[in-house]
Amino acid sequence: MIKRLAERIVDWQTKKHFLSEGERGLYEYAYEVMVNQVLNILIAVMIAILFRAPMPVLVFLISYIPLRSYCGGHHASTNEGCMVVSAVLICIICILYRAIPRNIDIIIQPMAYIISGLLIIRYAPVGDANKPLVEKEVARYRKIGRCVWFVESLIGMFLFFMQSRVGVVLALSHIVFCVMFYWGILVNRN
Repeated sequence: MIKRLAERIVDWQTKKHFLSEGERGLYEYAYEVMVNQVLNILIAVMIAILFRAPMPVLVFLISYIPLRSYCGGHHASTNEGCMVVSAVLICIICILYRAIPRNIDIIIQPMAYIISGLLIIRYAPVGDANKPLVEKEVARYRKIGRCVWFVESLIGMFLFFMQSRVGVVLALSHIVFCVMFYWGILVNRN
């Protein structure tokens, strides 16, 4: 669906002579990525509205996207699959945010940062068949991914000591990240 939409946009731009035929592949890919991102954001906004949970959705996206971008993990094989997985993960965050009692979140928060840190230090970045990494990217992404984790963990622990529920969402984001990250490791081993 998204791929066909991107192809139609490029067809129209080629017919109107905005693009040359030689640029077709590049622009189809660019529009495909752009449409996918816009749809993912719209879905996230709808979920935030449905669950009445704008803060958990926003914090999740701000935390999760940089971690996944630089540390890697499992990637869906299609744009539609990516949208479904992303929507499910956001729903899970919203549900867990409401379901976790305060006495449990004091255990979850530090453990989330420790476990995610150990996985990132040991394995990041994790490439995927749908997003392979070249050697130069591996070194750069490893360094940036560790920095992202470190900054997010410091913020999370500050929020933990301030007893802010935002810290719970940040920790849940790290847990969800660990699942997708480790899934990517397992898929790569097979």
